[in-house]
Amino acid sequence: MATALLAALALNHATADDAWKLPPEKTSLKPGAGREMVLGQCVACHSADYMTSQPPLDRAAWAASVEKMRSKYGAAIPTNAASAIADYLAAQYGPKAPGR
Repeated sequence: MATALLAALALNHATADDAWKLPPEKTSLKPGAGREMVLGQCVACHSADYMTSQPPLDRAAWAASVEKMRSKYGAAIPTNAASAIADYLAAQYGPKAPGR
């Protein structure tokens, strides 16, 4: 009986995992130096929609956010990539970004 129950739970779990999908992206990141770095490092956990909906942070605030992702949430962002990511986000989504 226990074996049958475990088999049913395993089957149910596999089916649930197979059905899970991310919603389609509605936004793409603006072109600019560092965009590929952000796509490679940040979009693994965050959608472009999420990143572009943040308030217009200055470079120091974006750098702090990137560091928080590394230190608190375990994002596998190499130290040498953090600066390029903060530069890109500040340039494209900061208070002085074009269109702001």
